[in-house]
Amino acid sequence: MTDNKSRFTIIVRSVLAVTYILLAVSMFVTGRSHTVLIDNHSVEDGSVKAIKGMTVTVNHNPPSEFMKGDRDKFTVKGQKLSIKVQSFDGSIDSVYTLKIPLREDNVLVSVPKLTAGLDGAMEKFQMD
Repeated sequence: MTDNKSRFTIIVRSVLAVTYILLAVSMFVTGRSHTVLIDNHSVEDGSVKAIKGMTVTVNHNPPSEFMKGDRDKFTVKGQKLSIKVQSFDGSIDSVYTLKIPLREDNVLVSVPKLTAGLDGAMEKFQMD
């Protein structure tokens, strides 16, 4: 009888330990906040020009207006980043979904690169 009781106790404790670990990992991933810089500058080599005027919505934040050369900062929670871009002239009306690397605190998203479909639209950004 005591052998069955000790097995049951070990199983219950093991299940509780695994549950606590999974809960801690889940809280870390979903609760981590990141600083996202949205950038509307032309690409350095001139291959992609900045958008003249647009409205950008990051996750569920209120929309922000950007003109050519503007940059703004947003704080988001979790790893998923949803960016809705609407140009003033109506040529762009798209939603982009990006995944922020877990270890990155600050990232820079180039909207002109993003709308052009270029690689490297999101990059690590060092804030000093």
